[in-house]
Amino acid sequence: MTSENPIVTGYRGWVDVANQQLQRAGLNRAFLAAHLLTGGSERAECAVMEAIASWSPDQSDDELFEQVLRAAVRGTVGDGQSFPNRVDLPGAALPAELQAVLRLAPQLRQCYVLRVLAGLPRQSCASLLHLSAQQVDQYTCAALECLPFLGAPSSAATEYLA
Repeated sequence: MTSENPIVTGYRGWVDVANQQLQRAGLNRAFLAAHLLTGGSERAECAVMEAIASWSPDQSDDELFEQVLRAAVRGTVGDGQSFPNRVDLPGAALPAELQAVLRLAPQLRQCYVLRVLAGLPRQSCASLLHLSAQQVDQYTCAALECLPFLGAPSSAATEYLA
């Protein structure tokens, strides 16, 4: 019997919860992804509205989802700044695991959301985020290492916020 790395064990729980949330169909999924990418519900709403405005009914839901991701990342939503360290909806129904994602630094959060939760290939993420594929891998791995600490209500979590 082999022992499993504790980071991998903790990671599985985070992914399961996040995937359950992201697997909801249609705009709920798109809004959640945009919320996690931008760090704010208002910015997420703007990204969804922008994507809907450019979407045509003959396009698939997956194409709409991709347009929302692009709008959320592009920086045309608001002033291009994200609000990484707070959940801005009073009584938000986000599970603790997804609230922890919002506490990640912006680049870590965006790489994690696109690679792990949205399941995009690293080259697609690199192109969207204007990063190298190696940077996408580094930021995604760093996010995976940080998330278990950000879910804990300790002061150690502040180390990963910047």
